[in-house]
Amino acid sequence: MYVLNLIRWKNLLILIFSAMLIRFSLLPGFGVVPELSLIQHSLLIFAVVCFGAGGNIINDFFDIATDSINRTDKLIVDKHISRQTTLFLYGLANLLGLASIFYLFLVLAYKDIALVFYILVCSPLLLASYSIWLKRKALLGNILVSVLVGLSFFCLGSVLIDQDRHPVAFFAICVYSVLAFLINLCRELIKDAEDIRGDYYCNMTTLPILIGKKRTNYLAFGLINLTVLFTMSIVLTYFLNLNAFIFYVFILVIIPLILISRKLLGAKTEKDYKRISFHLKLVFLSGIGSMLTFLFL
Repeated sequence: MYVLNLIRWKNLLILIFSAMLIRFSLLPGFGVVPELSLIQHSLLIFAVVCFGAGGNIINDFFDIATDSINRTDKLIVDKHISRQTTLFLYGLANLLGLASIFYLFLVLAYKDIALVFYILVCSPLLLASYSIWLKRKALLGNILVSVLVGLSFFCLGSVLIDQDRHPVAFFAICVYSVLAFLINLCRELIKDAEDIRGDYYCNMTTLPILIGKKRTNYLAFGLINLTVLFTMSIVLTYFLNLNAFIFYVFILVIIPLILISRKLLGAKTEKDYKRISFHLKLVFLSGIGSMLTFLFL
């Protein structure tokens, strides 16, 4: 169970759930036949999950000091799993991910998987850089990890679609990837505000430490409302004739984001930020779930 918590299995399940919704909900809604077989797509999902697990493991490895202050009840490395075992699991996860993606690169046409291949091969290095160095820098680490989250969605969906024959479906995948980036970036800023005590003790220069919680609240508030405006503009411009989709997005994505942004302005305590972060995660899940409405097109 400690190993599952170390790799943050719930977040990895969200990735698997997203990939399944793309294949079995979004694509059928647009009449798209997946370019990859279910086995090949499953192998790609496995690679993404392995790299995600590796990133979570190495992040916890380098967060022992801060987690001992911010999350003493959730500390795993050193407390339940040794550092040597942690590094072994990290290497194993990345090795399995690389083996899977190299196999797909060999059996599939180069042009169909080249971009995804290079993104995934580089991701372990970028995640290690985040954990070792960039996480301690204001905004740089937040932006990097959020970009990787968005790219995960892009990788899981774009390989299934011929962009030239199905531009609308490809555009939808890109929109979901951008929304994943924006919502995750909001959560990253809020989590930094939540963890300010331990980060300050460990001499990290996160945004809340540099500019304070209040200004960080205003920045996250603006980012959430930017996400709302982006979502509304996309929905009303490109999906105006999809009534079920519009109703779902307004009720379960846009309105909750507006309510969360209002709560954020008054956030002060660690408990406030933890609650807001959890609610943003729920919106993230409900946003992914909107793909189900494409089955009713």
